[in-house]
Amino acid sequence: MRGLYEVFYAGYLFLRLITAAILIYCILSWFRPTFRAYEWLGRFIQPFISPFRKLSMKAMRYFRAPVDFTCLFALIGYQIIERLWWRLYILLARAL
Repeated sequence: MRGLYEVFYAGYLFLRLITAAILIYCILSWFRPTFRAYEWLGRFIQPFISPFRKLSMKAMRYFRAPVDFTCLFALIGYQIIERLWWRLYILLARAL
């Protein structure tokens, strides 16, 4: 049982790392997008935010807004995934 918790906790930490990286990326984009860490962070989080880009483009067209909502949708999506992750752990822990 302890091994299952450790696997799920590692997954939780990974999701928190992605969420923190997206948040830091957004804050850096407001202040200093030419900062070298911004470019490196952009390459790191790009695979994690790219699934949300299509939804963001639809929202931009619908609201006719020149604002990219990709990071916002990614943060919301990863929060939902995090909650579902712990629900899955509870279901598996009860089954074992």
